[in-house]
Amino acid sequence: MTQNTSTREISATNTDARSLAGQHALVTGGSEGIGYGIAERLLDAGVTISLAARRQEVLGAAVEKLQTRCDRTDRVSGIVADISDAESIAAMFETAQDRNGPLNVLVANAGSGSVVPFLELTRQQWQDCIDLNLTGTFLCVQAAARSMIERTDENRSIIVVSSIRALGARPSLVPYGTSKAGLNQLVRLAAYELASTGVRVNALSPGITATPLAQERNNLFDERAATVPMGRAGTPADMAAAALYLASADSAFVTGTNLVVDGGESLY
Repeated sequence: MTQNTSTREISATNTDARSLAGQHALVTGGSEGIGYGIAERLLDAGVTISLAARRQEVLGAAVEKLQTRCDRTDRVSGIVADISDAESIAAMFETAQDRNGPLNVLVANAGSGSVVPFLELTRQQWQDCIDLNLTGTFLCVQAAARSMIERTDENRSIIVVSSIRALGARPSLVPYGTSKAGLNQLVRLAAYELASTGVRVNALSPGITATPLAQERNNLFDERAATVPMGRAGTPADMAAAALYLASADSAFVTGTNLVVDGGESLY
């Protein structure tokens, strides 16, 4: 099977852009990879983007690149934020609303992981992963929900980027897999409690995805991508297409689901 890791360009003309035009989305971990791909697709659908990331230089470059895709540069703005820090999260939401108004869509994408054998794992490595992937995402979802529940006549969607590593077992991924499994249950429970308010909460679970970070950290990337039933790794564009559906009114009756986008990887 031949792997094709090139990013696919997807036109926004295939979606009902009217459902998202003029809306506001906050994308965490949005300066690279999957987060950037999602921000790009939402921008093409008419959304105003608050892009959040930790590194100022990388964030600034991402914002500038996105601004070249739209009619007004003020439709994309960057916020330096650390999702493992509660005060930084609170400041991020305040800044996003001050700049771009009420939030319609949260894409909680910020997260990280490392490959460390279980017996070599330190408490600090465990805690760092849980603080960012699980606790930080919980705080983002809660803050977004609190800001959304007062508005009943608008599209309001929370998308949590999880992983198929929460569904199966691979060695040396204990904190990452555990944190993502926790996110899946967070989505289910939050979706149940918020359903009566009209706020939707869903998970998006990518499989192996051709991002620069994934390819740099995994010297077996090509070998593992070739074992995916559909013959290649996913791309940020694949994840963005799924996120666009979950963000839009097309998914108005969808909440608490885990949308797996992995080319069949989790089937074995």
